[in-house]
Parts: sequence; C-alpha cells; structure tokens
Amino acid sequence: MPTLRLQSQKSLFSLTAILFFIISCSKDGDVDTIGPEEIPVDLSAKEIAQKLYNDYYVASKSATEDNAWTGSEAACDPGSVPQSTKEKIFTRLAYFRKAAGLHNEITENLTKSDKAQRAALMMHANNTLDHFPPESWKCYSTEGKDGAGSSLLTMSKNAEAIDSYVRDYGANNGPVGHRRWLLWPRLQEIGIGNTNVSNAIWVLGNAGNPPTDAPDFIAWPPEGYVPNRVVYPRWSFSIKDADFTATQISMKDADGNSISLSVEELDDAYGDSTIVWVPEGIESNNLEDIPYIVTIKNVKMGDDLRDFEYHTILFDIND
Repeated sequence: MPTLRLQSQKSLFSLTAILFFIISCSKDGDVDTIGPEEIPVDLSAKEIAQKLYNDYYVASKSATEDNAWTGSEAACDPGSVPQSTKEKIFTRLAYFRKAAGLHNEITENLTKSDKAQRAALMMHANNTLDHFPPESWKCYSTEGKDGAGSSLLTMSKNAEAIDSYVRDYGANNGPVGHRRWLLWPRLQEIGIGNTNVSNAIWVLGNAGNPPTDAPDFIAWPPEGYVPNRVVYPRWSFSIKDADFTATQISMKDADGNSISLSVEELDDAYGDSTIVWVPEGIESNNLEDIPYIVTIKNVKMGDDLRDFEYHTILFDIND
C-alpha cells in the first residue's frame, strides 16, 4: 500500500432524475425517513456515472507504452515526464472532482511543477516521505524543499497517485487531508512532480472562488451512483466553515439496517471543514447495486444547526 503524508454536488450533472433528496433544515425540523422501498433507481443516472468513469478514470490509466521519467536518482537529475503523463494525471483528478460535483478546470503552474518535480526526486532518492526534508538528504535542494512543504506526497506515480491521495490510506491520514485538498472547491492550479517511483502535487496557495455550480457539500463517496472500485474505507463530508463538533452521523442499508461506523478525530488544517467516518461491512465488491442512506445531523453553520441526508449507490463497473 502507498504511504501518504500531508503538511498542512448538484451531483455529477445535477442528477435531478435520480430523485435524491438532500435534506438541509434547521433543528426545528426533522429529517425525513426514507424506507427501503423508496430508494430511487434511475438507470440513466447510473449510465452517466459509468460514462464519466470510462471517459476520465479508465482513459487516464497508465500504459506500458507511456514514456518514462527522464531523470536519474544516481545523478540527482529531477528530469521530467512527458506532457501525456501530466495530462493523464489531470484527467484522473478531473474524474474525482467531477464525480463530486466540481466542474471547474484545474491548470498547471509551471514554477510549482518544477519545485514539485525536485520534491518528487528527493522522496524517490531517499525512499521516504517528508514535508520538511533535511539538508543531509540525498539530492536535497532548496527548490525541492519548497515543493515538499506545499505538496501532497506519495510513493506512487502517474495518474494512479491521485487514487492514493483520494484513498488516504494509513493511520496518519484520518482527516483525509490529501483528498480534501484535491476536492477543495477553491482549488485553481497545481504543480506536478513525478518520477518512476514517487509523486508530488503542489496544492497550496493561489486559492480562488469555488465554481458557481459547486454543490452544497463535497462528499466522498459522493451522492448518487459511484463505481465500487473508487469507494474507500474512509467516507468524508465537507462544507466550508462548518462546525462538526456536535455532529452525529448514521447510515442505513437498503433494508433499513443501521451500519456501524466510527468517526475520525476532527482536524480543520486541510481545505474545508470535514468530518470523516469509517463504516463497517460496506459491500464494495458486490455485483449488485448497493444503496446506502447517509444522515448527518447537527452541522453548525454560523448560528444555525443543519441536517443533511443523501444516498450513495455503489455499483460494479463491469456489470
């Protein structure tokens, strides 16, 4: 498994045909109860989700014929990767953002890419990840140190590095900081560093306005249909400036059974305010469509407490 660290929807196409209810109300109201027989099914929405997966996720898969990194660990040469590799990284990032309801274009900052490339070389050469690399490191450079301090880092490469960031595996990644930066509505540009072993994505700085059609919240897995292959153990829900201190999360399956879950410790150091939980017994490898109802209560936003409810339907991409 890749090791990760970090320093500090309107759905896919506004899937109104799915008839998903996003319930947002004051504490004077109640969250509607939706029984198993009311879980919506709309094959056209599923087809949209599958097309997005094919057009962006599958299309960005690394291929053996892709050109390799031109650098050298032995010579401490950061080298580069071809534009086609960068385009696949952008395409994979676009998949996750579009699936979460974000449709703005992310651009490359070449200065940031240069420093991120040197950071990726340092992680490669020292076979470890550190946002504050010491001068004693092999292939150390001040530019690489700058890149390391402002980038996501992983011992993975190419477009598949985006998967490792969104998955946010490991005991140190309970707040899913990598995911939060990549799915941050205000993200405008990134820098890309990539070797044949490691990757660095510069995400800090130059925040802009969120897209005008941004959803009310960012969730992963998102509401609506989502391929089970990209549903990871940690689920997350983000809203700018929200206070999740008193928030309660519950989940039910299609039969109305409650799903046991554990909530990760809150941490507001990354992107927007986010609450993270790990549900138990999620059937992510089932060949049938598996719906789950997520209910989130007591989200403090300013002086108001709000509740949210949405459906996530896992499906097998090969069915």
